[in-house]
Amino acid sequence: MTQLSLEAIRQQLEERNFIAEKVRIVTVEAMDPEVLAACTTTENETFYNSYMNVIYCRGDRYVLGYRCNEATIVDQAIIFKDGKYYDPTLQANGEGEFEAYPFAVLAEFKVFDMMTHAKNNKDFPPDVDFLFTRKKHFKKRYKIIFIVRGDFSQRTTSLPS
Repeated sequence: MTQLSLEAIRQQLEERNFIAEKVRIVTVEAMDPEVLAACTTTENETFYNSYMNVIYCRGDRYVLGYRCNEATIVDQAIIFKDGKYYDPTLQANGEGEFEAYPFAVLAEFKVFDMMTHAKNNKDFPPDVDFLFTRKKHFKKRYKIIFIVRGDFSQRTTSLPS
């Protein structure tokens, strides 16, 4: 696992048309094994697992952003619970001991926020592309640190394998 420097993370965020200094970087930690067992049912499905963990109260918030532990940042969904950030899917599917890693936070949703959007959107659980398609709404209503510039008509996002 690679640990990117803050400068490398900011550079890659800028390449994706974010104003990098406005994006918050947090540390994703390992969950206790007992808690982890209850959080993962679908292999390698980070967005689905994180979404369901929040719906079923195993997480306080659904967090979208970029995982910064590889040579290139990867869009990812994690959970926030009891003041800490966790990635149960990566931890459960990883080999060896889980290592804490930096994560660039774009948006955090509470259960009510997600359910409000789920009623009128087929793109659920939400991913980073969902934020781009509705950036005006999220920027104003939820005060997300989601400040973007540029044309995204040619934008593509690769999901972690």
